[in-house]
Amino acid sequence: MRLLLVLLLAAAAPAWAQDRARPVEGMSGQQLADYRKLVRGYIEAFALLGRSRFCRLDFDAGPYFREVVRRHGEESEPVAIARAAYDAGVQNLPIDEKLYPAPPALMPCDVVVYMRGMSLPPLPSSLALSDGAPRGN
Repeated sequence: MRLLLVLLLAAAAPAWAQDRARPVEGMSGQQLADYRKLVRGYIEAFALLGRSRFCRLDFDAGPYFREVVRRHGEESEPVAIARAAYDAGVQNLPIDEKLYPAPPALMPCDVVVYMRGMSLPPLPSSLALSDGAPRGN
């Protein structure tokens, strides 16, 4: 099931240049659920990017990190979580259960090669700032 999710993320259109995310403070219950789902998608994507480096495929993670920074801000929780997930992948370690309570199994290197060109999960419309105001989560 996790592999199918990753494959769907890989097939999705690039999520670059989307709206910025609203701060976590003051989110409704539905927005918090969308936020948790988005962060889970980041964890899976960055663990895979780190795994690619471990597998010596070395996908360029820079644009993905820049997009998370653009969406949430440099010092945000999603950026820190993305870095932790990436580091776990690079070190061939499972994702910390504090970040992802039921972490997926490590993807085999012969499957990781097919993930080139994947994209980050799209920013849910419930989390998008439409006024261009600064964000601070």
